[in-house]
Amino acid sequence: MPVAHTSRIRLAKHEGPHRTALIEGFEKPLHFGIHGGIKHFYQEKYGREISGPEYPATLDHMIAGVAG
Repeated sequence: MPVAHTSRIRLAKHEGPHRTALIEGFEKPLHFGIHGGIKHFYQEKYGREISGPEYPATLDHMIAGVAG
């Protein structure tokens, strides 16, 4: 069976948990990070405040993709 699609993605790490995925064929990057309960969990785990903007977590993107 022929390959239907090969994803070509370039990841960039920014400050703290913020990352972007540049997906071939799409103009705008996809932002990943942490927020809400996930952010609170890691702040407690590492004993320090996590600064910076909040973005959807990797888990949020995965659930949205599978749910559709």
